[in-house]
Amino acid sequence: MKKIILNIVTCFVLLLGSASCSYLDIVPDDTATLDDAFKNENTAEAFVYSCYGYIPNFLDYKNSNYSWLTSDEFVGSYHFALTYWPNLRMQQGLYSTTDPVIDYWRNLYQGIRQCYTFLNRIDNVVPVSMPQGQFDERKRIWKAEVRFLIAYFHYLILQNYGPVCLVKEEIPLNGSGDDFYLKRSPYDACVEQIATWFDEAMQDLPTTVSSADYGRATKIAAQALKSRMYLFAASPLFNGNSEFYADFKNKDGEPLISQSFDKEKWKKAMEETQKAIDMAEGEGYGLYQYKSERSLSDFDQAVANTRYTMLDKWNKELLWGYSGTKEGIADIYYQTVTTQNGFRDGAMPPYGGYGPTLRAVEMFYSKKGIPAEDDPDFDWENRFKIADGDSTIQLHRNREPRFYACIGFDRGQYEINSDTVTLYMKYGEKNGCKNLNSDHLYSGYAVKKGIHPDNKATNTTFSIETYPYPIIRLAELYLNYVESYAEYTGKLDGKALDYFNAIRKKAGIPDFNTAFGNATGEKLIEIIHRERMIEFIFEGHWLYDLKRWKKAEDFFRPDADGMRGLNSVGATNEEFYKDIHLVGRPFVFSRKQYLHPINNVDVTVNHNLVQNPGW
Repeated sequence: MKKIILNIVTCFVLLLGSASCSYLDIVPDDTATLDDAFKNENTAEAFVYSCYGYIPNFLDYKNSNYSWLTSDEFVGSYHFALTYWPNLRMQQGLYSTTDPVIDYWRNLYQGIRQCYTFLNRIDNVVPVSMPQGQFDERKRIWKAEVRFLIAYFHYLILQNYGPVCLVKEEIPLNGSGDDFYLKRSPYDACVEQIATWFDEAMQDLPTTVSSADYGRATKIAAQALKSRMYLFAASPLFNGNSEFYADFKNKDGEPLISQSFDKEKWKKAMEETQKAIDMAEGEGYGLYQYKSERSLSDFDQAVANTRYTMLDKWNKELLWGYSGTKEGIADIYYQTVTTQNGFRDGAMPPYGGYGPTLRAVEMFYSKKGIPAEDDPDFDWENRFKIADGDSTIQLHRNREPRFYACIGFDRGQYEINSDTVTLYMKYGEKNGCKNLNSDHLYSGYAVKKGIHPDNKATNTTFSIETYPYPIIRLAELYLNYVESYAEYTGKLDGKALDYFNAIRKKAGIPDFNTAFGNATGEKLIEIIHRERMIEFIFEGHWLYDLKRWKKAEDFFRPDADGMRGLNSVGATNEEFYKDIHLVGRPFVFSRKQYLHPINNVDVTVNHNLVQNPGW
């Protein structure tokens, strides 16, 4: 997807009430006017790209991504300062209505306005280099794309803030009254309106696009996002949550979150997900399978399946991805700060400053495809001990293939420079901490998922193999259906069982019945939740899922005194392999954080806008 941001309306007019201004108020006399943006088909298409430009830069975990590196999956280097690393402030709950740290609300409402600007002016465009009929067809698709973006931007606000202000048309910059100062709509009304917008866009969107247009909107992307939205709507945070939100109302007393549980919302989520699955599979999408030039064992095949699902560009599992901004070594983006250091001299990238927590490491199953702590053949109590004749602790042995695809550990394998090397991560060793005030993996672990094995890190060079950020992939639809079906019926069979087992087959672990018997009820839901957390670990899902399940407070509470890791300043086995709470790296979560705060400026200006509870 091309990344061209025209910034036609740079003055922030939230539609919700800040000082009015117009494009002509903010451009010098000798610069282009808004009319110039629609003078022909080429400038009009550039305006479409400018609408796409408001999609958050998902590769920029510092400023644009709420979930990547902000849950307790990752912990940053001991010396990283809160002032420079916003994600650390998110982890420690150090944000507020005056400084929300990440502010989707403002940027996305700007994007919505940009979209309506396009829709209200595109019909005035006269083509100059193509026949009118060809232009009309292209214009029809552009309009559908922009309608998709209006839906998607509202959806992102809904996902992060809860009930949104629904903007159904371009609001005049000199407007006033309640048509200008919009109030928030009830959550369920938001879901239905956004779904309607997605449906309207789908009428004219292509089902798929050619490789030159990967990243642009499609019918499949729209339906897949609807699946996720209805899943959230059925989840405990928003489905009859009188425990948290009995008093969450507009100023006129209108409730914003439903107060009574509706089981049928799970059925709706299941139905919308099935539509998305059928649409995707009908176009040839499927779970990713790594193709190797050499024969692989079943175990190595499963490891490669997980390792390359994110890295193999635009593979058949990726339904929609973000590639609007390419990650470069000058950017403090994901691979730059997480790729293991020790392969170059000096303070040069890769920095190796963020690694998995012990919480994330322990989340993976044993090789039996069940929690290692429940596996009678896995010596959980002695997991930090080294077996006779071995070089690393028992926690790192006999785990499922996804563990080895995602986690780099001391004396374990790590892929870089198109080669496989051994990591030496104790204090003072090649890949370990040299001193606490330098870049290092504070937890004693390296992340491998999302790190390309062909990244180059030598004394003379560092280069990154880029790939699109996976906004949504087919595996998510499978697990959306599984969760909805289990919540609705209390069991797992039929298509839901097939989808669940397909995920586990790809992962190289035993099927559901072999691993768990005929689990039902709450036990079944716990199994499904953990499967989802493992499958999507390090992809930005944990925080959202834990919130919608209403599990976040309990889940993060053990990390309040410091997320867990090994002792990175340990030089011996006895010193290094210790389960410790990492000083200076707590994870703080309270009830108000289930919904992100709206910037207080916006609440102050718009007399109809209510703040999220607790803020």
